[in-house]
Amino acid sequence: MAEATAEKVERPLLRKIQGIVASDKGNKTIKVVVEYQTRHPKYGKYLKRRTVLHAHDEKNEAREGDTVEIAECRPLSKTKHHRLLRIVTKAPEKAVQVSAEEVMTGKAPEER
Repeated sequence: MAEATAEKVERPLLRKIQGIVASDKGNKTIKVVVEYQTRHPKYGKYLKRRTVLHAHDEKNEAREGDTVEIAECRPLSKTKHHRLLRIVTKAPEKAVQVSAEEVMTGKAPEER
């Protein structure tokens, strides 16, 4: 029994995804925007698509604009099914001030 706990158990190979952090407002939670291209079934044109995933960030170390790698895990809440593996690149200070709307839509928010 003691030998079984001493050995490090390898986690199964889960899907690893890279994306950009759109929001880090939640406690231990980040929103990651993942962009991908898919082929239209009838016309064959490549379409840009994006999805927003909620990921668990145990140490609150990821910031807006960072490129991160996340992996699937067991459901942690209603919408959170991924965990942060590592931060691939840190965002420069100027990019941190970019709003989440700008990251998700690709254009600056309108002045009011």
